[in-house]
Amino acid sequence: MSQEVAQRILEKGAQLVRENGFNNTGLNDILKAARIPKGSFYYYFKSKEDFGLRMIEHLHSGISRSFYQYLAEESDTPPLELLRSFFAGFRKAFMSDEQKCGCPIGNISQEMAATNPRFREKLNAVFSDIMKPVSLCLDRAVELGDLDPSIDTAEMAEFIINSWQGALIYLKVADCERPLVLFEKFVFENLLPFYVSEKE
Repeated sequence: MSQEVAQRILEKGAQLVRENGFNNTGLNDILKAARIPKGSFYYYFKSKEDFGLRMIEHLHSGISRSFYQYLAEESDTPPLELLRSFFAGFRKAFMSDEQKCGCPIGNISQEMAATNPRFREKLNAVFSDIMKPVSLCLDRAVELGDLDPSIDTAEMAEFIINSWQGALIYLKVADCERPLVLFEKFVFENLLPFYVSEKE
């Protein structure tokens, strides 16, 4: 039961932070959303900062699982097609009414990474982790002859994730899917085709 309560606090709190930002989410807001008394919060978390760090770990687990399950497991779909459909799926999700606040990890990074070293360390681990399955997917494309071996897949994965996060930031400003559509267009129709291998 105690684990279920902690999970509920993290989930409800994460949604509030996603909508309002970490600094603008008060403890009372979290207590009300999770339907718990103040004492219960401090039973599970030492402070609001401790809650924030644990929340990043909670979000990390979910997003990392999505990336690895879709991109790093065996699939009959060609890797580049798989990668494009993966980001297209996220685009559809982020355009839903519940998700229009953008990527929670990206949002927290904008707000907290520059001012809090502990947050920065946790957030850096998330970004590093989600770049790996993208790199693995590109590695498979190289192995299959779909991309030229000269491509640095780790650097390309880093660029793709950085570009995606930038598009997610502008998504909140534009309030339409165009930033993500352009991200997909230029990565998959202009950038990666430049490295397409000439098959015999």
